[in-house]
Amino acid sequence: MRFGISGQRLAGQRLGVGRYIEYMIKNWDAILDPNDSIHIYVQEPFDKNALNLSDACHVQHLQSSLKGIFWENLLLPGASRELDVLFCPSYTVPLAYPGRCVVAIHSANEAQSGTHPWWYDLTYLQRYKLSARRADKVIVPSESTKNDLLEHYGISANKVEIVAQGADYAFQPSKDEARKRATRIRYTNMDKPYVLWVGKLSQRRNIPMLLKAFSIVKQEHQIPHNLLLFGPNHLHLPLEQLTGELGITDSVIQTDGKVSSHQELIDVYNAADLYVNASMYEGFSMTLVEAMACGLPVVVSNRAALAEIAGGYGYMVDEPGADSFAEAISKVLCDTELSQSLRARSIERAKSYRWDQFARQTLDILRQVGQS
Repeated sequence: MRFGISGQRLAGQRLGVGRYIEYMIKNWDAILDPNDSIHIYVQEPFDKNALNLSDACHVQHLQSSLKGIFWENLLLPGASRELDVLFCPSYTVPLAYPGRCVVAIHSANEAQSGTHPWWYDLTYLQRYKLSARRADKVIVPSESTKNDLLEHYGISANKVEIVAQGADYAFQPSKDEARKRATRIRYTNMDKPYVLWVGKLSQRRNIPMLLKAFSIVKQEHQIPHNLLLFGPNHLHLPLEQLTGELGITDSVIQTDGKVSSHQELIDVYNAADLYVNASMYEGFSMTLVEAMACGLPVVVSNRAALAEIAGGYGYMVDEPGADSFAEAISKVLCDTELSQSLRARSIERAKSYRWDQFARQTLDILRQVGQS
């Protein structure tokens, strides 16, 4: 069978969807049937050897001045017409595509008011809805995302398949204290413990509130920790102003999170004392799963997919706010017994979130659609 995948997000810094595509392709390559092939369509040059892909994987570079929506709708349909099924892993499909296709929609965060500017509902949301209706199957990563799609997108429940996301088996706890010390110095320029967030500093993720919570913990408990925000500040939040007003300028470090290999994040997680996610909505959180796989205690909002992943295993904050998050962070950092218990629970939970099983489930869905 000829499987195709739109690989636009493989270009540049691979964040959530880019990493999703990378891990999906690598795991598919290991489980293909003898007569199967994967065809990866990209806008920018992509070296498959960087992922150690076999000859069953073929890269087609559709070079053009057309970008984004125009590339997807004008170039991709013609180039992929010989496929048995096309997988579109980033919310949208070519609306005029004549063949069978499957789309992955990772969240419906427009369900959370205030998440996007007013024009989002008139642009991206309409494309996502049309894509969900056009696709033969829609893959979502959580029960909460499925429920949101059914409510807001007007599609039938039998069209939607839940396939979670995971962490590579390389994400494991480490006891290498020298390596942890070197990682802290590399990313914070000092050998001090840190609390960690990994991901874009998106509006729904409550970064200003998290900064306020961290400042409360610093003031009330005199913890030695820094706060490492490991991801791009794409909305240009005034971090310097916010940390200055809170008196924590010297204790907050933000980096764009660029790494040459995603596995470099293993050290970033292992060098931390705590992972936090103060988001009001997540369709899924790959970084939460990776942190738990590395044995980190986690403090997260008791909302949407965060609750599905970490409920019963992490420290859940029922009413996200600066005071409630400060209380949760301080309890975990200051109570060694609690911290160790949460570490053990994280490792146990992460056993259910590994990429190989989810890649196989996704490939099975594509095969069923291609054969129907």
